[in-house]
Amino acid sequence: MSRFTPIFAFIFHNKWRLIIAAVIILPILLIVWFATKPTQPTYVTEKAVRGDLTQTVEAVGTVISDHDLKLQFPSSGIVSSVSVKEGDTVKAGQTLATLRSGNLSADIASAQGRVLAAQATLQALQEGSRPQDIAISEADVLNKQSSLNAAKSSLQNAEAAVKSAQENLTALKQQADTSLSGYVTTIGSENAQQLTTADIALSSMIDIFSNIDVADALIKYGTSEYDVLRSTLQTDELAVRAQQNSTDKPVDIITSIAIWSKTRDVVQTAANDVDRTYALISKLPVTSAFSESTRSSYKDIVSAQRSTLQSALTSLDSTLKTLRDASASFTTQIAQQQSSLISAQGARDKALADIATYQASLQISQAQLELKRAPARQTDLNSAAASLQQARGSLAAAVANYQNTVLTAPIGGVITKVNLKTGEIAPAGEAITMLGTSPYRIEMYVSEIDIPKVALSQTGSVELDAFRGTRFKLHVSEIDSAATDKDGVSKYRIRLDFNYPHDDLKVGMTGDSEIDTGLRTNVVSVPLRAVIQNAAGQKIVRIMKEDNTIEERIVTTGMEGTDGNVEIVNGVAEAETVVVLEKK
Repeated sequence: MSRFTPIFAFIFHNKWRLIIAAVIILPILLIVWFATKPTQPTYVTEKAVRGDLTQTVEAVGTVISDHDLKLQFPSSGIVSSVSVKEGDTVKAGQTLATLRSGNLSADIASAQGRVLAAQATLQALQEGSRPQDIAISEADVLNKQSSLNAAKSSLQNAEAAVKSAQENLTALKQQADTSLSGYVTTIGSENAQQLTTADIALSSMIDIFSNIDVADALIKYGTSEYDVLRSTLQTDELAVRAQQNSTDKPVDIITSIAIWSKTRDVVQTAANDVDRTYALISKLPVTSAFSESTRSSYKDIVSAQRSTLQSALTSLDSTLKTLRDASASFTTQIAQQQSSLISAQGARDKALADIATYQASLQISQAQLELKRAPARQTDLNSAAASLQQARGSLAAAVANYQNTVLTAPIGGVITKVNLKTGEIAPAGEAITMLGTSPYRIEMYVSEIDIPKVALSQTGSVELDAFRGTRFKLHVSEIDSAATDKDGVSKYRIRLDFNYPHDDLKVGMTGDSEIDTGLRTNVVSVPLRAVIQNAAGQKIVRIMKEDNTIEERIVTTGMEGTDGNVEIVNGVAEAETVVVLEKK
C-alpha cells in the first residue's frame, strides 16, 4: 500500500465538508473585505459650455377679460390735466390724465444723479487709483523729501553760522576789554577824587550857613528860601557820600561809563547847590554882624568852591568823552556782530521749524501714496455697493411716485366715462372707464422669489391647453405692488397683454405661461449644482483636472438660467470639467 493512501482516503471522506466550509466562509470573507476596503469617491461631472443663457419665470396663465376697465389713480391729488373725453379712441400707453406732480420730476433727476454718483464711487473703488494719480503722489513724496533734505542742509549751515558769530563776538569783546583795560583801571581813583571835591564843596556850604553872622542875616531876610536850600544841601551831601560808598566797581568800559556818568550827575548837582548858595549870600541884608566885607569874604569862599567844581565837571566831561570815544568803535563792531549772531540764530530756528513742517508733510504724502497703492478694502466695496443699491431704491421710489400721478391706458380702446376735471381733487374711486378693443389678457401669479426678476414691457408667451403647440406672444403690462393670498400662499399678480388680437380665445382658458426675464449671449455656464460655498462663504467650483485631481476655484456668478445652469463671470473656462455631484 502506498504511503499516500491514508491521505487520499481522508480527502475523499471529508471533501464535502471542505466544499461546504468554502461555500460558507468565502462570501463572509468577501463581505468583510468590501466593508473594510477604503472607498473612493465618484464624481458626476459636466463640461462648462459657452452659449446663450436664458432666464424665465413660469406659472399657470389664465385668460381674463379687460373689456370694461375702471381706471383710477394710485394716489390722491389735484388734477393737472385731462387729455381725453368720452368717446375718444386711445392707444395702449397713451396718457389719459395727470395729477400735479410738484417736485417729483426734480426728485427723479436728483435720484438719477445719486445713482450715477454711487456707480462712479463703486467703480473707482473697484478700479483702484490710476497710475497717473500714483505717479503724482510719488512725485509729491520726492518733492517733500527734497525739501526736507534742503531744510536739514540749511540747519547745518545755520548752526555753523551761529557758532562762527558767537566765536567772533567773544573774540571782539576780549579785544575790547584788552584795549580799554587801561581806562578801566584808572577810572576808580579819579572817580573818588571828583566825589571828594563835591563832598568838600557841599560841606563848606553847610558850614557857611552854620556861622552866627550868616544866621543873623538869614533871620532878617526870611528863612523860607534857606530852609529849602539847606534841605537840598543835606540831601545832595548824602547822595555824594552814597556814591563814594557804592559797591559798583568798574569792571569793563560799559560799567566805567555808567559809574562815571552817575558821578558826573552828582558833581553837577553839587555845583548847582553852590550856585544857589552864592545867589542867597548875595541877597542877604547887611546887619551889625553881617557886614559888606563879611559878605565878600563868604562870596569868595563860595566862588572858590564853584571854580573847583567847574574844573571837576570839565575833567569829568573830558574823561567821559574819552571813554565813549575809546569804546565807540568797539561798541559798533560788537553791535554788528551781535546782529549777525541774532540773524544766524533766526536762520537756525527757521530751519528747525521747516524741518518739523516738512517731516509732517512728508509723512502725510507717504501715507496718501500708500493709500493709493493699496487695493480697496472689502468693507469699502460693500459700503459703496450698499450706497448704490440705496440710490437705486430711491430712484425707483421717485419714479413710482411720479408714475402714480399719471393715468395711462393699459390697452387700446374707447373712453366711456371721464370723472375728472382739471383743478379738482381726483376721486378716490374710478376716474376714467374704457372699453378695451383687445379684451383678452393673461393673468398669472408668481412667487416672491421670482417677482424681483419681472419688469414692465418684458416679453413672454403662453401655450393654452386648448391650443397645444401654439405659443401666443405676450408682454408684461401690469405688476401688482402688493401680494395676494393664493391658496394660502402669498403671490404677486402679473397681467400680460397679447401682441395682437386673438378673437378665438375664451375667458377662463389656462395654460403654461412664461416671461423672458433675462438673456446672456455667448457666456460660459455650468450647472447650478456645481457652484458651492467654501468655509469662508465664497462661491467655488470644483474642477477635475486631466490627472483626475480636484481643484477648487473661487468664481463670480451671474444670471441663473431656466435650464438649471448659471453664468460664470470669471473663474471657469469653456470646456473645463466641473464636478456636479460627489458620491461616496
